[in-house]
Amino acid sequence: MNTLSLVASTIAISVSGVLSPGPLTTSAIAVGAKRCAKGGFLIAFGHMLFEFPYIIIIASLYSTIEFLLKNATVSCVLAFAISFFILFFSYMTIKEGVSIIRSGSIHIEESAKYMFNPILVGVALTGLNPYFLLWWLSVGLPLIRASASMGFSFLLLMYAAHVWMDYFWLTLMGLAGEGSVKILKSKGYGVLLIVLGAVLILFAMNISLEIFLNLDFLPF
Repeated sequence: MNTLSLVASTIAISVSGVLSPGPLTTSAIAVGAKRCAKGGFLIAFGHMLFEFPYIIIIASLYSTIEFLLKNATVSCVLAFAISFFILFFSYMTIKEGVSIIRSGSIHIEESAKYMFNPILVGVALTGLNPYFLLWWLSVGLPLIRASASMGFSFLLLMYAAHVWMDYFWLTLMGLAGEGSVKILKSKGYGVLLIVLGAVLILFAMNISLEIFLNLDFLPF
């Protein structure tokens, strides 16, 4: 595999993971509505803070990582942790939306506005997500193996060809959140936050049901 084919393969394979709907995308819209596009960018940065070292570890210790993630106990702990984090994030988002609807105006207290650091959101929703962790051990594994076999510089090149899409997509979702505030204003913005919070709850429920009961009610 040459450099061009490595970059092209990385982009083609990564699109399915980057652009798929999920907690990171929804959170970027919600946080972006409060912090403009910067929120989505910072979530992408938090995502990268976990993802890049994880890829390096996979390249070095693939067998050990695969064994741990396929362990039922580890999967359950991860599912519980990410579900709890998403539900708490959803609660704060919905609570803020209800408050805006009741007051009829957008007034976000500083303590509430920065309740969740977007970098922390990016790290948590990445590192606690068993589906993300397994994606790099399955769909993304050929990219890691191929690039690592060519040398460390090619592993860095592969990751660069992948991660720019995360930044592009999540920043775009942050812009979408910012635009929704300008369009919807007060009560409409409150409704948007409630809807986003409800969507995140669905993701948390789906993750828990799939891990614990092998049930999947979302079509993606």
